[in-house]
Amino acid sequence: MEQDAVLAAAEDILTRRYGGSQKLTDATRLSGSGLAGVYRARVTTNPFLQHRTVVVKHSPETGYALEDAAFLREVVSYQFTTSLQSEIRPGPVLLGYDLQARTIIISDSGDGGTLATLLEQADEDQHTQILRSLGTALGRMHAGTAGKEAQFEVLFRRLTREKASESTGAEQVQQLRDRLLAHRIRLGLAMLSRAGLDVPNEVRVTAGNIQNRLLRGGLRAFTPFDLSPDNVIHTTEGLQFLDYEWAGFRDASFDVAFVVAGFPLYISPRPYNDVAAQAFIDAWLREVRGTWPALNNEDTLHARITGALIGWALSSLSVLNTVALAELAAADADLAAEFASAGVDIEEDVEDAEFEAVGDVLRPASEGPFTPEEAVVRQDLRETFNALAGYAGTGSDPAYLVIADFARHVAGRLG
Repeated sequence: MEQDAVLAAAEDILTRRYGGSQKLTDATRLSGSGLAGVYRARVTTNPFLQHRTVVVKHSPETGYALEDAAFLREVVSYQFTTSLQSEIRPGPVLLGYDLQARTIIISDSGDGGTLATLLEQADEDQHTQILRSLGTALGRMHAGTAGKEAQFEVLFRRLTREKASESTGAEQVQQLRDRLLAHRIRLGLAMLSRAGLDVPNEVRVTAGNIQNRLLRGGLRAFTPFDLSPDNVIHTTEGLQFLDYEWAGFRDASFDVAFVVAGFPLYISPRPYNDVAAQAFIDAWLREVRGTWPALNNEDTLHARITGALIGWALSSLSVLNTVALAELAAADADLAAEFASAGVDIEEDVEDAEFEAVGDVLRPASEGPFTPEEAVVRQDLRETFNALAGYAGTGSDPAYLVIADFARHVAGRLG
């Protein structure tokens, strides 16, 4: 959809929501968000809408069920976060949406720099302070939303029923997206074994527990889940989180581990730093220790974060390794059954890997050469496994040393 059509749709949405005759002018396109068109526009002065500028996002249909389902998830998440008190609200306010037009309008957070930019420009002391601030923001969001999952689910069911009137299977596809996150952990474990790496029992047992914890139980709170530094911005009100395409209620320790791991699926500007990581964890813990008192036990906290780090390392391997989901499902009955139950044709409704590899990215360096894309993937995975090794190795239980040694071995394979 062209810019003029997107803005016209947004004006119609705002007019229906607030009355009057809403007009948007001086629109500029913002970067990011993949195929989506994102625009900042000025609101013509009127008594019905107090915001002077807004951000409009249009997410065109791709024809891939899992990709297209992200829009509904984002609308639900913005509905939920908008209902929160301002002091715990993690991001912009939802001003309007239209499912059929696949358009949302949110409040404008301004031109603050992204977390990615801040980290790239920071020295070591600033890096620690930035992560400390991130820990505080995350902890405040987690503590403020813990126990509110029922409210989120009410909004979620209402919107999936509304969507079902246009396209069947909306709820099943959303559930499939959630369960795929847990399947990715299991698939990553299988990839390590197929690559000839001896996976210790300590890693296997933890991986199994993490799959269950991701979907049920645990430290449940609202999380955007995709905490890429490009999706976090610094504003006058502090750090705000954007992009809720994977948001929902899950175990909050996965958010913590994502930062400790150096932001998996994103090349970090600097390697794992135990001082900065601990400052981040301490700041987060100060916000949530009253909500989850068990975390005041050092061993419990370490076990939670180490387990989530294993989850991110394994799932990142599955996401970044260039084996298409269709190929995986052909050899994995459980995964194939998940797609079938959601009514998703994996051959037609799921997008394949973005690039082709000449082999498994886990193959030893002696079996190169590696394409430029594979080299980037290997670097990202190496960062994640190195972070797992660094953090797990600080634990008091001998099992953590086994996990740390294994993680270092995998990182060495990727070196």
